[in-house]
Amino acid sequence: MMPGRCRVMNIFVLFLVVTGRSARAEDVPEKSAVYSLPDAVKRPLHDVAAGSDMLVLGEIHGTQETPAVAAALLTPLSQLGYRVLALEIPADQREPLLAWAKGTTTVVPSFFAAPSGDGRGNIELLTLIRTAVSPPFRWQLICFDESWGGLGATEPPSKAPTEAELIALSVRRDTTMASNLCDQYQRQNTNAKVLAICGNLHARIANHGSPDDLFYRLWPSFAAVLKSKKPDWQLSSVNVVPHRGGYFNEGKVNKFNDRAIEHVEFKRLKEGEWDFQLDLPFATPATFLKAPSDAIDDK
Repeated sequence: MMPGRCRVMNIFVLFLVVTGRSARAEDVPEKSAVYSLPDAVKRPLHDVAAGSDMLVLGEIHGTQETPAVAAALLTPLSQLGYRVLALEIPADQREPLLAWAKGTTTVVPSFFAAPSGDGRGNIELLTLIRTAVSPPFRWQLICFDESWGGLGATEPPSKAPTEAELIALSVRRDTTMASNLCDQYQRQNTNAKVLAICGNLHARIANHGSPDDLFYRLWPSFAAVLKSKKPDWQLSSVNVVPHRGGYFNEGKVNKFNDRAIEHVEFKRLKEGEWDFQLDLPFATPATFLKAPSDAIDDK
């Protein structure tokens, strides 16, 4: 999700533009980059994952770091019984994604071949998917966002929706995402644990904000609905917080302006909106196979 409080970087948008041709499989790295997590973070994160059935990474969309963190977790999580990667990607993209990732087609799915400006359809996430479903991991894939077209809408609205209507649609989307995850998980006939990645607002397990705050009204979240649907699951939510650097979202590169830190930190949040927080010193804007459709060059 978008933080909405970060200023635009005064640089060109940082993405890989493939011009004059369709996005191709050979434009994507074979293996995902792996984030180097220090032992002081690995140990408590391992303990949290060991006691969980589902580990949710809440991110600011459009960084290279979150997929790299997930890639670093594939091996240790596999040893703990995790075998499912669940992503905030439209549900109808799952089959073409698997076909591409497993090499039965060279056609990159449209979510990544023609990405939108929200930062999700990036090369780093695409590479993570191929890494996770391929040997030696062979994880299963869940794509739990609503399909293209959204919640069955077939015609454009006759007038611009009100803020209340937009909030209602957003809350309804979170409910749909939770239902999609549960349905796909059941169809895959597995008891494996799940690593999920979604926007950080979707990953909240509590809602402590002010009633006047827009984010407060975006409730219940995907994670909260999922906990109600799966009361027997131990769900642990981790808010991934880069402190400096940039991310690609809202059609442009933005930057983080939090306090500078030197090392990766992991901590439990007391009465927080997430269970834990993973602080990263720096983030790098994601890259794309094609310029996102609503990208802006800020000079």
